[in-house]
Order: sequence, then structure tokens, then C-alpha cells
Amino acid sequence: MRAGGYIMLMTGWVLAIACSGNKPPSKIIQPHEMGNILFEISMAEEFVSVYVAKDSSKNKDVELQKEYQKIFLLHGVTEAKFEKSYSYYRSHINVFKVMMDSLNARVQRARNDLYRMPDY
Repeated sequence: MRAGGYIMLMTGWVLAIACSGNKPPSKIIQPHEMGNILFEISMAEEFVSVYVAKDSSKNKDVELQKEYQKIFLLHGVTEAKFEKSYSYYRSHINVFKVMMDSLNARVQRARNDLYRMPDY
């Protein structure tokens, strides 16, 4: 992602959360980190469904769980903390919607960058 786009996305996210008055409790994964985790989960799901699923010697569900565990380890969170945080955001729909809209935009940009045809 380009630096300018990232800064604008984060600024908008912070403003939206600040204006909503719904600051997540400290035991919950904070919005920026949760967004990063959800982005990586989205990429892992895409990877498993596109590439791993083609390998008949691998179980798609097992491979997806392995990818999730790698992501949780990378971010220093447990699956339980992720689930608790995800439930929190789902019950705070204003914050959740902003997070998911930002995630969708981020995923679309990543896909566009990945599949962009070179200029000749």
C-alpha cells in the first residue's frame, strides 16, 4: 500500500472510532491491530482456497487452521482473545462497520495490485 493511502486510511479510522465514542476495553485487541489481523486472515483464506485446495493430499480445513495459528502467533494473541475481540466488535456495529469497510478497501487494493497488468 502506498504510504499516503495508508495514512489517510488510518486517520479516517481513528476519527471514526473517536467520534463513535466506543473506545474498546484494554482487554480487547485494539482496532488498528484487529484490522491487521483480519486483513491477514482474509489473505490466508484466499491462499488456502486458491492454492492449497488444489493439492488433494492436504485437508483444506486443517491447512486453514494452521494459517490462523501463524497469524495469531505473529500478532501475539491467542485464538480466545481474537474470538473475544471479534465478538466485541460484532456487538459494536458502528466500529465494526468502519473496520470491515476499511478491511474491504484494503483487500481490494491488494488484489488490484496483485493482478495489475504491467504497462507496456
